[in-house]
Amino acid sequence: MEVKIFTKILRAKIGFLPKSDVATDHGLEGEINLWLATQQNIKVHNITQSQSGGSFQPATIVVSIWYN
Repeated sequence: MEVKIFTKILRAKIGFLPKSDVATDHGLEGEINLWLATQQNIKVHNITQSQSGGSFQPATIVVSIWYN
């Protein structure tokens, strides 16, 4: 079993209210999809996602893909 980890630090928001209703992953989904498209003959067993930070610190998103 192997694991591929993707990490992205999101910009800190200024103020308490969001300026837009549009959520963004700053390209993380595209990066994951590109990696998956380039992998031949793998079987994905599990995908996990976590996020830390937020309120006053930049949020960090971590996606782990377990495969063989």
